[in-house]
Amino acid sequence: MDETETLYAEPITATMGRRFRIRKMIHTRETPYQKVDVVETHEFGVTLFLDRRFQTSERDEFFYHESLVHPPMLLHPNPRDILIIGGGDGGALEEIAKYRTVRRITMVELDPEVVDVARRYLQTICGKAFEDHRVELVIGDGRRFMEETDRTYDVILLDLTDPMEPSKYVYTREFYEICRSRLNTGGILGLHNDSAFFFPEAFNVISKTLDAVFPHKRQYLAYILGYMLDFVFSACSSEPLPDLDTGAVRRRMGERGIGPLQYYSAQRHPLLFALPGYVQSILERPCEISTDAAPFVLVGAEGFQFPGE
Repeated sequence: MDETETLYAEPITATMGRRFRIRKMIHTRETPYQKVDVVETHEFGVTLFLDRRFQTSERDEFFYHESLVHPPMLLHPNPRDILIIGGGDGGALEEIAKYRTVRRITMVELDPEVVDVARRYLQTICGKAFEDHRVELVIGDGRRFMEETDRTYDVILLDLTDPMEPSKYVYTREFYEICRSRLNTGGILGLHNDSAFFFPEAFNVISKTLDAVFPHKRQYLAYILGYMLDFVFSACSSEPLPDLDTGAVRRRMGERGIGPLQYYSAQRHPLLFALPGYVQSILERPCEISTDAAPFVLVGAEGFQFPGE
């Protein structure tokens, strides 16, 4: 190892973690909400960590952001007014800004430092999306914003950290009910449901909590290279969701100005929704849903330590 390089350790589960050889520390700061680090790694280039957890990188960000954004955006017949809760790195915002048919994008991010870091160091991820004239940036608590706003949206995307202690109340039935009330007719809520393989309980709880609120839900799976995890996503609505074939997706992409992407495509769309057997078997298990009175909290990785630490 180059003597000028340092090691950066990331916990993943209670018994598993990984280390990165850091070529350069670009930015580090403790905010009122979390520890924000921007580093340069060999494999991923410029990379954002929040509280020691890998969030996104310039080389792999498209796996997550394209998967989060494009399926719900293309399932909707005409998404024009969009809300993002979280997503301060700007990756999801940049994907939505590609839609020439979108007229307004509202982003609500709790930590202004993350947005500032994205604008300064992560332009390979967010591009110029924060300068798009259609974007309204709100710094504040996402749940409080949803409780207080009287606006409604065609698509709401939850680009949130995992359901750990700080974010447990944006994974509850009551919060999803608020989201449903803020959707226009035919509106869609899109969000990740965590890793079915590594965090099956979290995946099952999120899935069944969504089922308690939305009569229609379609789930799909993508492997997120930077996370080293299989991530399940959901598109949820009060109205039936279409089963789009490759031709229909290609037409909608063309009408909305979406050119070739790096991960998502018209050909891939139907395949994403074919959940593997191990995922379906988890959904067959009973579990309690997450509520404000008894919110589910994902535990485990906080206690992980590498030998010698």
